[in-house]
Amino acid sequence: MQKLVHADDIELNVSAADWQDAVRRSGNILVDNGYVTREYVEAMIQTVKTLGPYIVVAPGLAMPHASRSNGVLKSGISIMTLSQPVRFGNTSNDPVHLLIGLAGSNDELHLKIIQAIATIFEDEDMLERIRTCSSKTTIAEIFNSVEVDG
Repeated sequence: MQKLVHADDIELNVSAADWQDAVRRSGNILVDNGYVTREYVEAMIQTVKTLGPYIVVAPGLAMPHASRSNGVLKSGISIMTLSQPVRFGNTSNDPVHLLIGLAGSNDELHLKIIQAIATIFEDEDMLERIRTCSSKTTIAEIFNSVEVDG
């Protein structure tokens, strides 16, 4: 079983000026851990500018990503909680306080990662537990309790 996330992939209580800053910081975690290039981070922001805030998938939760052709080096995710929520312009699910940056090196693995994340958030209390958690290790354990093959 592959680990979905490592403690290094998580940043807690981050301050972001706006949604672009939040996405950039989420993407920088992916860059720092060797999942993507800087080009990918800019593509994540451009995707929202082009397609709108569809990445805000649940109340308080955004999953920024871009096409793997924009610089994915290997599959991975970043998890980031914000000290103050930011608005993306998604009237149903704003404001956002948790970002899960996605980098999928192939469509199959990308889909498995998304399914694993969806499984975690089937428990309605889970988003709040993660949002208020102060331990990277605990958050990693929650995410790694879901099986992802690949």
